[in-house]
Amino acid sequence: MTEPVQSGAPWRPPADLGEGSLAGAAIRLLRVAPRGMWMVLAVMVVVGLGLDLGARQLGVPLDGRTIPPETWAYLGVVALVNSVMVGVLLHLLLTGQTPRGLQAGLVAFVIWTAGTSLYANGLMTLTQGAQGAPPAELLPRFLVVAVGGIGGVIVFTRLLLLPIAWLVGDPGATPAAAWGRMRGQLVGYILASMVLSLPALLIGILLVGIAGGAEGAASPAARLAAQLMAAGLAALGAALNAVIYLRRVGAPQRLDEVFD
Repeated sequence: MTEPVQSGAPWRPPADLGEGSLAGAAIRLLRVAPRGMWMVLAVMVVVGLGLDLGARQLGVPLDGRTIPPETWAYLGVVALVNSVMVGVLLHLLLTGQTPRGLQAGLVAFVIWTAGTSLYANGLMTLTQGAQGAPPAELLPRFLVVAVGGIGGVIVFTRLLLLPIAWLVGDPGATPAAAWGRMRGQLVGYILASMVLSLPALLIGILLVGIAGGAEGAASPAARLAAQLMAAGLAALGAALNAVIYLRRVGAPQRLDEVFD
């Protein structure tokens, strides 16, 4: 059982997160997460809606069929904003408090996470472009997507602990240390991520369709449903990453204790 938190005591991750499955521990963490997490998620939804509305008013193509430079610029801004929000979520779940200002660790985390997102978008672009590509390009595109996708999953998962360590200012944040600590965790982490994200993704897609996002331009309700789905997936992903970090590295030292 989760240990009760005394009134006025600083929030800390539950002590039982090392027990049971990764997915189950992530859900337990979300159930007792700091109240500030819900404010961050609300801000994420509002900002996401604002960016989507602004892009549509500027005529940026968002249908995914073509990705011109202006769409890449939009994706870059979205990746940076979402990375900041995810960084704040992770910091809250690991320390009970938000980052103190624009610190170097937060900046490094945002750059790493946004780069990962754009890397995935690039692979998706190659996949979508294969529909209209000449036959001679199909095999090279398939190989690039296959190798880049599988290799990217392996590399980014094995180095998962590195940007989180930057974020919370933990010592020993080296690629070799992060890679070693994730040894034997790859399959379990991927399975837990699927268990957590697939139901939320399916429910979100269903809600978007019901709200009017299946045909033509997405309705305001469909855009809201899409942003809520994105925020939910971000919360689940942050909780899972927090759990794996706590299990493989340990709880980071609180900043207020460092300066006592």
